[in-house]
Amino acid sequence: MMKRNSFWKILLFGLLAMLLGACATTKPLTPFNAIDLSPMLTSGDYVLKANNFTVILDKSGSMGEKYKGKQKLDCARDLASAFNHTAPNANLTGALRMFGKKANMQPVGTELLWGPATQNAAALDAGLNSVGFSNGDSPLNLALDATARDFKSTQGNIAVVIFTDANNEVMNYAAVEKSVMNLKSQFGDRICIYPVLIGADKEAAKFLAQVAGDGGCGFMVKGDDVASSKGMADFVANVFLQKAPPEVVEVICVDEDGDTICAEVDKCPGTPKGAKVNQFGCWVLGDVLFDFNKYNIKPQYYRFLSEAAKVFEMNPAMRVEVQGNTDNIGTAEYNMKLSLRRAKSVMEYLVYKGVAQSRLSIRGFGFSRPVATNDTSEGRALNRRVELTPMP
Repeated sequence: MMKRNSFWKILLFGLLAMLLGACATTKPLTPFNAIDLSPMLTSGDYVLKANNFTVILDKSGSMGEKYKGKQKLDCARDLASAFNHTAPNANLTGALRMFGKKANMQPVGTELLWGPATQNAAALDAGLNSVGFSNGDSPLNLALDATARDFKSTQGNIAVVIFTDANNEVMNYAAVEKSVMNLKSQFGDRICIYPVLIGADKEAAKFLAQVAGDGGCGFMVKGDDVASSKGMADFVANVFLQKAPPEVVEVICVDEDGDTICAEVDKCPGTPKGAKVNQFGCWVLGDVLFDFNKYNIKPQYYRFLSEAAKVFEMNPAMRVEVQGNTDNIGTAEYNMKLSLRRAKSVMEYLVYKGVAQSRLSIRGFGFSRPVATNDTSEGRALNRRVELTPMP
């Protein structure tokens, strides 16, 4: 009888230990020196592009592994807290959700730890302090499905920020992709996904980049890249803020050369009759762009060059400088040569269409005269162009 009683005591003690361990106090969040982004909004230079957000925290078993001397879960909690305190104070609506096991005796799943509620950094931190230890498989798909329910009636745009190691041994990648597609079908362009990789697994990074891509907006970052105050501020600003649209000012337009561009912004006065111009009033072959590191003209652009040749017929005394331009990838010397080759290609085609070569000269500007930002692929494509400038 004594042995049986001892057995049940030991068993009861073990169960209590497991339950208490599951609710064990987690390591305190690491203090973070957050950069205040609110002045970017109050200055009027930026506006909110998302007024709702949810932080999704991975507390599955793999998050108990060590990374750079800390448990991955502690890394994720610290980064989530840093994100929380860096978010601009703009009456956002936020939420915190975890996935994994809340406790040993509970099934694997997801749980809402805070929100959706009005922005409250202390409340979100309290949720991060309640997650317990890493445990269970990694059902990110369940957390994404639950997010759709969390924000079902929410107005405005939603940022989904996921802190995870995306361990492919415990995460069902196919199920996650399906849940992302379901989110997009429900919210469309209103929702963007921003995975933050905890650790350095290349396959996980590749998968999370795909998740962000499937979302149609958003992007993946590595936790190491956003661990500093500056890195986190840049990340948070890209999640929540965008440049304010330019203020519309009514002006009286005086068009001196008939190209529909007001004289005060016309950088190319005296545009020849019949020429198509860009927003600066310059005769640009805007529909004729070049591939990266190429100077050959694609056949589908021939008709636009033929239209340019007709402008020469309409202005028989006109002489033109053909000016080549590039994006900013590569050295200045190389791009100068490439811009000359592009100008020469256009000149040769115009000569082929009957324009006398004596009416043409070429000049290369390399990447010194961009018409769009070189920070995006779209902007660089617009800079790989040729302009036609009449000469006196």
